[in-house]
Amino acid sequence: MGCTISPILFVMAMEVILKAAEDSAGPANLGGGCYMPPLKAFMDDTTIICSKEDETRQMLERLDVLMAWCRMKFKPKKSRSLSVRKGKIDATTTFTVASQQIPTVSQEPVKSLGRWYDSSMKDTKRGLETVELATEGLLAINRCGLQGKLKVWCLQFMLIPKLLWPLLVYEICSTTVEAIEAKINKFTRRWLGVPPGLTDVAMYCRKAKLRLPLKSILEEYKCGKARLLSMLEDSEDPIVKTVQPTIKTGRKWKVVEAVDEAKECLKIKEVIGQTQTDRKGLGSSTAKWWSKAEGKEKRDMVINENRLNEDSRRVQKAVQQPQQGQWTNWDNALQKSLTWNEIWHMAPLRISFLIRSVYDLLPSNANLVRWGKKEDPTCPLCQGRQTTEHVLSSCKIALSQGRYTWRHNRVLQELAAIISTAKGETTLPNTNALIFTTEGGAKSWHARPVRTTNQIKCLLDGCDDWDVSADLPEWNSHPSIIKETRLRPDIVIHSASTQQLIMVELSVPYENRMEEAHIYKREKYMNLTKELENAGYKAVVMPVEVGARGFVGSSVYDLLTKLSICGNKRTKALKLLAEIAENSSRWIWSRRNERFLHKD
Repeated sequence: MGCTISPILFVMAMEVILKAAEDSAGPANLGGGCYMPPLKAFMDDTTIICSKEDETRQMLERLDVLMAWCRMKFKPKKSRSLSVRKGKIDATTTFTVASQQIPTVSQEPVKSLGRWYDSSMKDTKRGLETVELATEGLLAINRCGLQGKLKVWCLQFMLIPKLLWPLLVYEICSTTVEAIEAKINKFTRRWLGVPPGLTDVAMYCRKAKLRLPLKSILEEYKCGKARLLSMLEDSEDPIVKTVQPTIKTGRKWKVVEAVDEAKECLKIKEVIGQTQTDRKGLGSSTAKWWSKAEGKEKRDMVINENRLNEDSRRVQKAVQQPQQGQWTNWDNALQKSLTWNEIWHMAPLRISFLIRSVYDLLPSNANLVRWGKKEDPTCPLCQGRQTTEHVLSSCKIALSQGRYTWRHNRVLQELAAIISTAKGETTLPNTNALIFTTEGGAKSWHARPVRTTNQIKCLLDGCDDWDVSADLPEWNSHPSIIKETRLRPDIVIHSASTQQLIMVELSVPYENRMEEAHIYKREKYMNLTKELENAGYKAVVMPVEVGARGFVGSSVYDLLTKLSICGNKRTKALKLLAEIAENSSRWIWSRRNERFLHKD
């Protein structure tokens, strides 16, 4: 390991040299009453800024003498000079140091802190170079022998971060960045195995029901520019505050307007106060107010507001898409947020099926007709119009052959197993509470149970003789009082001592019919509930839904919560139910054109 003191000593020595040379020239006049110090340094890189040619030469001579005293010397070949007269570059003016001429920027462009400077003093070429860099990177990733999901990972964590720096330091317009994102989207769709018509909302929207762990380079570009502008506006350097540098992003999107709009939105939110925007309820999250934030916290709030605006724009676009925007009507379905860890363990065909099924891009006969690949949209089994919804939940022949029942029973078996584990973990009220005694035993008292605010009363509290039965061959049969009726709930949780019945009715509908299925099941068992109550039982009916494409309904979440299945156990249970439904539907889809033969 290197010495940690050496850099400190070197910086101190450079600071002494710069202090000794700064009196050789006055501050540079930038206009508008703003003056820039003649010397700027970063470690061993020194920049001289002067308003006059003579002062620049004096400064170079003084620095040359000081460096000679320190037994150091400049490297003219690695240095560059730039002279500007009346807004135009003067290529005839040159400077020397260490008895050697310093090359001009016109002769040899220079790169400083990741940014190139040339005689054009414009970033037009840099935009084209960034597009070429993105294209070359995409082609290089595409040529490698990795799986598609691994190529997407290389894009997200290697190429995009590499492109963000030039997009930040150069004045590249947003239209150029949109062209780069269009190229990225093209390769991303190919690597994920989805059609080229998949909307960008599916890849980048954080509010979508299927959230992918992908970041948009256009959104990162906008947030980077907003962060840069906020840092310049809030800079503690008086020179930066006086100059107020402008950040050019083209005519289509202007960072100044975006930042001002975000600040106004944050101020309006503070005036309105904290409101309820979801089912969590008031007080479930802490609010950050603009007036109380300072420094970096304000910048983060502006950036987060810009991200929310981008997501709102994507949702508005999805609402206008009748086919790929169907998820905007899935009010009762929970969001499925994929992580990279989950994607590693998913087969490429599964990833492709999941994305295409959610956005109705599977090659059904109806879609093939729409794409001009086929002329007949009918289903070969029932002669109906074959759509994704028809194959997964509406085909009469598939229903009669038990395909949907098979999927339903697979989900039901797992749900029953989850509920049975919850039944085994329930406990009776603690009658042997701890007894606290004062010193000497003069006074004693029982410990009082403390219920936290996030605890919910469990439906299974109060007894320990719960019995779980399911409408499956390998499970216990339902209680006799249920057998006497014509209805067969999928799961019955029964307590003989307290005469309590919890009936769970499972549906595996298409996601846009979850609410309809919930209402139908509740009304179906309403009369049975009344009959049980008249017989002296305390009966509860809880319809639950798991979507055919693997999206769990909020009713399942509520059921598990009321059974005291919370935290990681609940998360794992929801993922397992979703995976079983999704895998079953994928098998049903693969057999969509096959008619099963019944054995005699």
